[in-house]
Amino acid sequence: MEPGDTSDEDPGNDPTILTKTMNALVKYTRPFISKQAQKAYLGTVLFVGTGLCILLGSALAYGIFYYKFVPQIGVGRVVHLQFGDGYPWGTASLGSELVSLQPYDINVELELPRTPSNLAAGNFMVDLALLSHPSTSISAGTNSSTYAISRSRRPAILTYASPLVDTASKLSLMPFYVFGWQREAERLVVPMMESVEFARGWRNLPASLRLEVHSHEHMQVYKAKVEFRARFTGLRRMMYNWKITSFVIFSSLFWCVCMTSASISWVILAALSSAGRDGSQLGVKEEAGDEPRIKQESFEEVFSPMEAPSSSSYDSVEKEKLKREDEYEADDDESDGSPTDLGVQPSEKSGSGTGLESAEARGVQRRRSHRFTDEHS
Repeated sequence: MEPGDTSDEDPGNDPTILTKTMNALVKYTRPFISKQAQKAYLGTVLFVGTGLCILLGSALAYGIFYYKFVPQIGVGRVVHLQFGDGYPWGTASLGSELVSLQPYDINVELELPRTPSNLAAGNFMVDLALLSHPSTSISAGTNSSTYAISRSRRPAILTYASPLVDTASKLSLMPFYVFGWQREAERLVVPMMESVEFARGWRNLPASLRLEVHSHEHMQVYKAKVEFRARFTGLRRMMYNWKITSFVIFSSLFWCVCMTSASISWVILAALSSAGRDGSQLGVKEEAGDEPRIKQESFEEVFSPMEAPSSSSYDSVEKEKLKREDEYEADDDESDGSPTDLGVQPSEKSGSGTGLESAEARGVQRRRSHRFTDEHS
């Protein structure tokens, strides 16, 4: 590098604009990338994800609740009338659309042609019976007869029109009659039952119906239909008439309850985990305080020159020492007092000795034996 060149790394040079910018960015972005910030980001993501999942679950739960709680408002059955001897009659199966403890309005719709016989019939009677489920015979194993849960008879009549009005009406509607857009028939709606309610239990619900048309004249019928119209009250009425409002209210309520329960559970788990973490750190600190003592014991154990003798080994060593002193005294009495005999003879009789005696202890014993010999001599 030439003497004229400068470097940002030299301590004497002023920092450049790029260095200042990088330092400022690091300084201001450090709080946003710290561990606390990362934990906050993770917690936010988990909270938002949990909220969205619970929101979807709330919508699904409301849909299931609406399907189970609010029945069909209209249940209709077409009755195919049978003609022959007697009055026209017909039956139809109801299925499982009806529910218990729900008021129903039941109507019979008849589409009748304006024939001379129907006009001559005047008032006629409509008979409707709701039949129960067939009971099973235990002995025979077959279905027995049914009984009527509810029955009603109501009158009906075609609308009267004078010959002049009838002729004018037909002339005005002649193009529609010609092209088949309208026909000479009248639809009668006969209210049969109002606010009829079935007791709880599937056996109290009707399984089928029977419809009869009673008239002195021979009646012609295009179509016969029985219509069940549910009359909602209370919560069912609100959920049916204000579907979007009910969806928002009940879904929000369900979401709030679930989020509150999840938040409380989250706080409890966080407190338990922090308590467990503090306990583990305290245990680690206590073990760290005991570490020097453990190391010292291991050092003494490894580098000790010899293991401490037990009580039995210590007694045997003491007995061996006393025995050797007695032998030394006996040898000193028998010897002539020469230092050579006194020094050699004990070692020959006693052998190499035990591994626990040192050379200094043997020298002390020899000097004591020499003094004892001199005093006796």
